Amino acid sequence: MKLVTLIITLLFSTLCFSQKITSDNYYDFYYDVYSNIENLKGVRLVTAWLNKIEASQILVEEMKNAGFESIDAFSIVKVSENEYVLAICFSEESKIGFVYESVHGGTPEKQNRKLKSLSKGYDYMEIIDDLNGDSYAVRIKVLPENLQIIKEDIYWYQYTDNPDDDQYLVTKKDMISIFRDDIKKQISKFKK
Repeated sequence: MKLVTLIITLLFSTLCFSQKITSDNYYDFYYDVYSNIENLKGVRLVTAWLNKIEASQILVEEMKNAGFESIDAFSIVKVSENEYVLAICFSEESKIGFVYESVHGGTPEKQNRKLKSLSKGYDYMEIIDDLNGDSYAVRIKVLPENLQIIKEDIYWYQYTDNPDDDQYLVTKKDMISIFRDDIKKQISKFKK
């Protein structure tokens, strides 16, 4: 009986840890530093997020792969008479692109994937600093449909100082794969 229980436990563990990480399940692999780090061999667990430069490079590549032309990274786009946004990827020809919301919480939360933006009451908010040391917020209530928001908050990954821990964690490679899959879905809705 103990042998059967051991075999079942081993099979279950193997299935759990060999499961492919996708956008549907990656939050199930989040390691909270307070509760479930007993499997990890590394001393320090770090959670990090996709940055806007990496996101921009991937977006430009995926837009080109999808057949869009005249693609620029980091373009200032006029939304209305006095409203401008920094698009991290924009097709001048198709007039579509992406803005980056560079905000994240301390702990990734799955429900944030369903939100359009983490800026309460606004689709887009960016802090602008001027040369005098002053800053102000650009807030756009409703972002045009041709500009999609990339939320830094939902593109997270984890690592330790021990590479063996990668088998349990959402790695940067996993996160980039999830990001690419999400982007391909968003781009497929755009018209060239």
